[in-house]
Amino acid sequence: MISISRTKWMWFYLLLTLVVSSNILIYQLTIMQPLPNQVALGTLFDFIITIPLLTYFFIIRKRYSWKYLLSIAFLGYGAAYLIIPHNMLTSFHNTSYIPVFFEGVFLFIELYIGYKLIRKLPAIIRNFNNNYPNTSTFQERLEEALMLHLKPSRTIDIISSEITMLYYSLFSWRKKQVSVLENEAVFTFHKKTSFVAFYVMMIHAIVLESIEFHFLLHSWSPVISFIALLLNVYAVLLFLAEIQAIRLCPIFLTNHQLHFQIGVMKRLKVSLEDIKSVHYYDGPEKISKKESKHIFDGVLSEFMKEKPSIEIELHSPKKAKFLYGISKNVTKIHLRPDEPQRFYEVVNSKLKDELNL
Repeated sequence: MISISRTKWMWFYLLLTLVVSSNILIYQLTIMQPLPNQVALGTLFDFIITIPLLTYFFIIRKRYSWKYLLSIAFLGYGAAYLIIPHNMLTSFHNTSYIPVFFEGVFLFIELYIGYKLIRKLPAIIRNFNNNYPNTSTFQERLEEALMLHLKPSRTIDIISSEITMLYYSLFSWRKKQVSVLENEAVFTFHKKTSFVAFYVMMIHAIVLESIEFHFLLHSWSPVISFIALLLNVYAVLLFLAEIQAIRLCPIFLTNHQLHFQIGVMKRLKVSLEDIKSVHYYDGPEKISKKESKHIFDGVLSEFMKEKPSIEIELHSPKKAKFLYGISKNVTKIHLRPDEPQRFYEVVNSKLKDELNL
């Protein structure tokens, strides 16, 4: 993926600020009053056409799918609706059809994706079941099955992430830790941490917040209270999935690769030949934001985040995968396995064997 330069970000934010601030000021400054109703059309044009075009040329072009423009335009309409005085919008009856148009397009896309999935679902399930000997984790098996029958896209990445989250949060409670083949080593990284207690506390806080604020928001806006409730339910499912995925998916080492799945949020697969060194971490406790951009952080979140015990350096950047298909290139891996000495010895022994081949 092509990275975006700081200069492009600067120009994008500058032009975006000019477009948004000029449209806000024109309605707020008394010197500009009274305004003709046609000014509302100009604001709609800026937010539905101009801002998405700026986003395309500075951010999306050659990096992401142009389909994101539809979402940006829809958000732009929502922002314009908040900025433009209501009496000016009501003078243009056709503008009320704009959100209906966007909703129709979204519905069409969702139905089309659903049709493609349903049509190929039997083959996907068949390949998913047959992939068990080749890949050990649920998410890897699911992705391989999907990619055999569907074109790779961010939409497929999102679907895969959502199915994985639902599986681990709702259907994995009777499952055991992933099985590994002969000559593979397994390293847990959660047993000596308080990550379960931390996530249980977070879930408890979300449930209490949902009960307290749902009725308060409902008296003000039933729609917003319903949206907030859905978001809270989603957050609880995500935290449950994170607990289960961390418990069931340890780090495992094959003859040729190291596999990292840190919950449902982070994944990385590294060939032994790509590893430059494995050593005990002796760096600072707090890592700078700039340096952290190139680090795969496999240390679990707790009440107080612990310092990594193991650092792995790579010869060249490798792509780490995150939720919803987001990715970044990393050159270092930070870990805190339950048995750091065993991890250090076993991995270095494998690296020596790899060099001697």
